[in-house]
Amino acid sequence: MRPLRTLSATGLIAAALLTGSAALAAPLGSPAVPASSAGTDPFAYKRGPVTITQHSVENRDGVLVRDITYAGRDGDPVRAYLVEPARKGHYPAVLYLHWFEPPNPTSSRLEFLDEAVARARQGAVALLPDLTFPWSIDVVGDQRDVANVVAQTVRLRRGLDLLTARAGVSRAAVVGHDYGGMYGLLLASVDQNRVSAAVAMNVDATFSNWFATFFLGLSGDATIAYEKLFERVDPIHFVADRRGVPLLFQFAEPDFFVPDSTRRALVSLASEPKDYHLYPDAGHELNAAARADREAWLTAHLR
Repeated sequence: MRPLRTLSATGLIAAALLTGSAALAAPLGSPAVPASSAGTDPFAYKRGPVTITQHSVENRDGVLVRDITYAGRDGDPVRAYLVEPARKGHYPAVLYLHWFEPPNPTSSRLEFLDEAVARARQGAVALLPDLTFPWSIDVVGDQRDVANVVAQTVRLRRGLDLLTARAGVSRAAVVGHDYGGMYGLLLASVDQNRVSAAVAMNVDATFSNWFATFFLGLSGDATIAYEKLFERVDPIHFVADRRGVPLLFQFAEPDFFVPDSTRRALVSLASEPKDYHLYPDAGHELNAAARADREAWLTAHLR
């Protein structure tokens, strides 16, 4: 995620479309998040079987990489890779959620594909969906942005439905980078019964911060009002409630997009068990050392 975030939101979305990420998300007119009230879950949805359409399959030395579309919220299509060992068996699962870095091709389901293939060779199933908000849906500056965060989260919960329907899979680890990591933090809380472990790489504490700063250019009272819209869905309000789901934070030091105060706030508020690794001069994309640590940590926590 380079400082091209300072481009207009329209320019950013156009760049995102060039990566080939599927524009498959709910329209901007999707329903708003329910009004705040005790017991109301903004991420509630109806669970059920997930329809999958396979477009192609590639065998990479004993690992099957399936190019699929699965039915997300209300049946909306989500393009993804489903990666699994060619040999039948009962395996742990990982949901990989990519970063926002247009026009980099890895600003898509491609970011973690090599990691997923390597993990499958060790014995694991992985789902790598193309994320769509804010990749291919514009940030507009009102309640529709919150609704689109909710819709994206529900699409990912449907991804968990898909993974946990595979033979022998009951829970899945979640690995996310940048916005993908922020969605992963939400899943580690709202789906704590199905998430076995979570990795959050260079994440922000709130959705409104990056939206207001790099997409909308808000300031003053306009920023404060916009921030309030997201209070019920911001990751910082969820990291304390994981009920034992292990969490690994990975941060670059320094990072243009994640101030020291932000990462310290997230880490301090997160409940145990948690691990916290800093990578000097690794950049927002992180580096090979971070990948090695992440893979070792997952190996230790996948059962």
